Amino acid sequence: MRLIHTADWHLCDRLGRVDRTQDLRDRVERVADLCEAKQADVLLIAGDLFSEGAHVTLDVMNDALDHLFKTFAAFFDRKGTILAITGNHDREARIESIRHGMRFAAPEGGVRFRPGRMYLQNRPFLGTLETTAGEKAQFALVPYPTTVRYGLPTEGFQSKADENRALNNGVANWLNDAKTKLDPKLPTVLMGHLHIAGAGLSHTLFHISENDDVVFDTGPLVGPWQYIALGHIHKAQALPGLPHVRYSGGLDRLHLDEREYDTGVVFVELDANGLTREPELLSLEATPMHKLEISDPSAELPNLADRVANRETALVHVTVTYVPGGPSRDEITRAIRSTFPRHTEITWAKVDATGQTQSTRIQQGADYRDTVRTFLTRQLKDDGDREELLKLAETFLTTEAAQ
Repeated sequence: MRLIHTADWHLCDRLGRVDRTQDLRDRVERVADLCEAKQADVLLIAGDLFSEGAHVTLDVMNDALDHLFKTFAAFFDRKGTILAITGNHDREARIESIRHGMRFAAPEGGVRFRPGRMYLQNRPFLGTLETTAGEKAQFALVPYPTTVRYGLPTEGFQSKADENRALNNGVANWLNDAKTKLDPKLPTVLMGHLHIAGAGLSHTLFHISENDDVVFDTGPLVGPWQYIALGHIHKAQALPGLPHVRYSGGLDRLHLDEREYDTGVVFVELDANGLTREPELLSLEATPMHKLEISDPSAELPNLADRVANRETALVHVTVTYVPGGPSRDEITRAIRSTFPRHTEITWAKVDATGQTQSTRIQQGADYRDTVRTFLTRQLKDDGDREELLKLAETFLTTEAAQ
């Protein structure tokens, strides 16, 4: 059985003022090409299929899914199967709304995946897949830990750390129970959206404690797992001393702090005895990203275009030290906009009377709308009408932007 492991797609994402939809769709199409080139039987998506911003309405998600299903039409036609799990950015209410729309298949008899379909599991699940060639494997699917997904109380914890410890135990207990149900004659793949201690951290998971995330040691990874496909950390890597335990990394670079990351997917081959070869990282072209500093606008603006070779496609964060008597802020902003059409934001800095540099982040154009979206997403987290209110707000923001 041939598998391709990927994770952290964050479809519909934005970075500052830039909509990342086309970047991510290009990468989805590249993954589909690799599935065909390698004649993969299964595509594993280890969580965070979608971004969680307030602009990501059900309509936006459905558009992303339409593209996904069209892109993988040939894969499904030859009975390829997509197994995906939810991550910390995949909100339960939205996923369940899409599920009710019959966008995702349900396992047959509660235990079998049917080839040629896409599954997105929002709860831990143990199932078996048999390809049209008669190859079989078991898949233990472990979504990102939340109280709802793992059947724990939604309140009553003394602290966030207590809740995260309970979630840690909930996942460990489910895995221990799953091990007792495995067929020892079949190879088994564990897929999880989890933070495993010892992994090289991406910028989003730096200095993580139990107050911030559910952190696991390698104990739950011990067991009859021939391959462990992980998501949540955007840096592609194998865990130290565990070459069969992999983070695939993200579908593309998602943040300026990830600008040096290589991106790709992991190709895996299994037979009845387990891995037939070392997992192989297959590269994906990543969107170029740059952080640019302008300390002397008068001298640097005339040659600004020479500083970034791929300036038309690159995502560029610009920090400008404003010098009185030189070009105005408006002139500098226009120069940056015309030179870097995909600049994500501009940070303004000036030197005060003590010689210290003071910075102010100013996101141009549509960025204030992202502030509104982020605020509403947080404020409406537990509101029963959250989806409708966010959709209404998005209609207003979109209409206002067009005026």
